[in-house]
Parts: sequence; structure tokens; C-alpha cells
Amino acid sequence: MLLQFGYIGCKTKINVSFLNITRHYAKAGVRTRRKGKNVAINDTMEDQKSKIPIIKCKKKMYDFYKSNIRTKEKPTLASHGWKNKKTRDDYFFIYPYGNDEEKMNEEVDFKTFNDLGLSTSLCDNLENLGIYKPLHIQNIGIPKILQESNVLLAAETGCGKTLAYLLPLITKILIWKQNNVQRTLNTPLGLIVTPSRELTVQIALELIRISKHLDIKTKLITGGKTKKMILDPPVDHVDVLVCSFGVVSKLTTFGVYDLSLLRYVVLDEADALFHHTFQEKLQVFIKRLPIAYEYDTTTDAFPKAAQLILVSATIPSRMDIVLNGIVNRNSLEHVTTEKLHKILVPQKFIRLIPSQKPVELLKYIKPKVQNKERVIIFSNQNSTSYWLFLFLRECGIEATNLNGDMSLEVRRGKYGEFLNGKTLVLSTTNGGSRGLDTVMVNHILNYDFPLDTSSYIHRCGRTGRVGSRGDSRVTNFVCRLTEVVVVQKIEMAARKMKPIPIFNLVANEEEEEILEDNYTGQMIEDLNEVENIPY
Repeated sequence: MLLQFGYIGCKTKINVSFLNITRHYAKAGVRTRRKGKNVAINDTMEDQKSKIPIIKCKKKMYDFYKSNIRTKEKPTLASHGWKNKKTRDDYFFIYPYGNDEEKMNEEVDFKTFNDLGLSTSLCDNLENLGIYKPLHIQNIGIPKILQESNVLLAAETGCGKTLAYLLPLITKILIWKQNNVQRTLNTPLGLIVTPSRELTVQIALELIRISKHLDIKTKLITGGKTKKMILDPPVDHVDVLVCSFGVVSKLTTFGVYDLSLLRYVVLDEADALFHHTFQEKLQVFIKRLPIAYEYDTTTDAFPKAAQLILVSATIPSRMDIVLNGIVNRNSLEHVTTEKLHKILVPQKFIRLIPSQKPVELLKYIKPKVQNKERVIIFSNQNSTSYWLFLFLRECGIEATNLNGDMSLEVRRGKYGEFLNGKTLVLSTTNGGSRGLDTVMVNHILNYDFPLDTSSYIHRCGRTGRVGSRGDSRVTNFVCRLTEVVVVQKIEMAARKMKPIPIFNLVANEEEEEILEDNYTGQMIEDLNEVENIPY
């Protein structure tokens, strides 16, 4: 009996031990199988405690940190299901990336503008204006331009590109005038061409401001009454002509201005000027300019041909087509920054259906207006821009509307109205995204999401600019399937830590033509009279 009980007890003990061992290994096996799936999650948890994410999602499983880039697997997008309307109200954030390159670039920066070989009197003017240290694009761009090369200056918006080409222009003109270059009236040495009147005025004002007391004659012409100007042309000494494309093309066709001694040509916002709608006219105009096919590097007191400077926040996609036979592409020096085509300010992408947009707009705009914060709202159509203006006004929110359908009588003063703080909200289209210096703006809303790289980068570039204060943000409403496709391209680039790819999904786009404004060109003498600035 004892043996039987002993056998039973022993058997029970063995079975229990075996069961425990089995359970132990079973659990270990489960942990082992799950470990591979949990590596990324564990890494993310560690990063979340110590680092800021690159992508932060409503669904935490799609969060992305810099350490995730080491995996070779194709990234899973937070927006992967957004083509289904059931995903409405989903959202994710993308934060700036690529700052390591910026630190590397700062190590080679010059200390002062004098180190760049600029005019001493010009450097004194900059110091009087409180501008002491050149920015990175100026450090790498100004030496190339002073070397007489044809240059493509492509860098992120708001990084200081305007001064990068204005400062060499002033320095060169001062040298040429000291050498007593023989000129007649209406014979400029420098020409700056832009796609819009607002940008033209802005550049002219900046040129006048930094060249004060240097005897640089700047002429601003933004168009209008062209026939009167042709029949009774203005006659004066002019060193630099700052014009919108439409008017300068007409005036030079009729010989109002003599371009034979032109030695410095700038096409600002070149990607807009190179648009296919303007290609034929632009090619005819450029062939009229004395631009060298391959720039002559001989050190003469006065160059034999004009130097071409192309300026843009994106590399123009049609550059080869437009410049074919005019400039040797191999002679064009490319000056770019590491931040080109990258996200530079935090952005929020929200999946909505069209009927949600007006309500979400009010939720977004009201607290910002109450806090006296300025906002720019972008839409894809002129009609949408105008509707938003009316909608906000009906809701008790004062706004300014600026789009390509507006006549001069309506348009004149609109941007100045927003710039001077009379309204806090600007409703506009892509025409208001080009080159305008909006350092006072911290909030951008893409009410309609742009369908091409250029428009997207320029819109986002209205905030987070050099000199901006406070936290800058971009918010994007995403509704249509084509918009989802674009968002997925941007998110994929962010997850791979790469620049945003070049894309253009615009179908039946409403082209924004260059306006023939009814504004007569005039010299702007007093920069203190803000109300008289012809925005």
C-alpha cells in the first residue's frame, strides 16, 4: 500500500514539475516569437522618452522616430487607408528633420559681410540696419555670384536668398560707376524680374533700404498704363530696374529701356516664370538680353555680357527647356542648401470630408484671431479664396482676400492691409505664396491641399522664416483622393528622411496669369510712408 501511495505521490510530483517546465518553455516560446515584432515598438518607446518624433500620429502604432530609419522594410504610412472616407478625423504630425546637416554647414560660415568681398560702404549700411552676420545661403552664394558665374540659387523659403543676390548687385554697380561706364538715360545695369507685383514691390523696397546713400538709382515698375508709358516714356537715370514680367517684356519690346549695357539679370521665383504658360514669351524676352552662353571669366573693368542669376525655393523643372540655346547648362553654378525640399516647420495633416471643412476652419481660426495671431489661408481656386473671405466675414472675422481675378482697383493695397495689421487673416491662392516676406505670420492653413511640389513648398515657406518669432505651424486639410496621394508622397519622404519628391498632379488647373496692373511705375523715395507703398 505504501508503495502504491508512494508511486502515486511521485507520479503526481513528476507530472506537476513537467507541467511547470512545459508552461515555462511555452511562455518563453511566445516571448521569443513576439520579440521580433516588438523590437520596433520597444525602440519607439525608448525614443519617445528621450527624443522628439519625426512623425506623431493619432494611432500611436504609426509613430516614427529617427532610429526607425535603420530598418530596411517599407514604411507603413499613417495615411495608408486615407482613400477610404471612413478614416475621416484621422491625423498625424510631421516635425522638421535634417538638422544635423545644418550644424555642419554652420562650421564654414564667415564671420562678417566684409569677409565676402562686398563693398565697404554697403557693409556699413548693413551694420546700421542691424544686419551683422551673413546667413548660410549668403555665405555660399555671394562668393559664387561675385566670381561672375551664371548661378542657380535654390534654397528653402525665408532663408535670405534676396540679400544673397542684391548685395553682389550693389557691389558690382558701385565698381562699374567708379570706372565711369558711359551710359545714356533709361539704360540700366541691373534687371530683376518677378512673376507678381507684390514681390516686385517688396524687392524694390529692400534694395532701396540697403543701398541708402550709395547713389543707386532704383526704378520700380509693376505694370499698368503700358500704352501711355510707351507713347510718353519716363526718362531718367536708372541703375537697377525691378519689374514684373508682363510689363518689362512690353516696355523693352518698344525700346522704352535700352538693355545693351545690362550686365546683371535676376529671375526671381524662376520656377513660376518657367511655367509652361509663359515659356514662349519668356524665351523671346531672354533672347533679347545680352546674356553670355558661357560666361567670359576675363577680368575686364566692365563685363562683355550679362550674368544670369536664377532664384527659387525649388529647382525649376523646365529649366533645360527654357534656357536651351541661351545658356550652357554646364556653366550654371548650382548653389543649394541641405534643407532644400524638406519640411522645416511642424505640420499637421487632417483627413476630412468636404462638408467638414467650413466647421473645422472656424474651430481653427477663431482662437488665433482672439489671440491676435496672423493666419494665411491658401486655396486652389480664386473662387474658393473669395468664398472663404465672404464666409469668414459673415462669421464676424475680418479678413483680406487676394487672388488673381481681382482688378487693380480692388487688389491695390490688399496685401498692405494684411501686412500692416488691419486684418489678421489673409485668404489667397498660390499667387500669394511666392517670395512674400511674411515674418509676422506663424500659422498657415492649406484649406485646399496643393497638388504640386512647388506650390506646397512655397505655401509652407510663408512661415518659419528668418526673423520670425514664436512657434510656427502649418495645418493641412486633406479631402480629395488626389490630395491623399500627395500626402502619402510627403509622408513617405519624411519616413525615409529624404527631401520631398518633385510631383505635379494638377488636372485642369486654373492658371494664375501674370496681371497687367493699372499701376504706373514710380520711384519710391520715403520708406516711412507705409500707407503709400503700392501693394
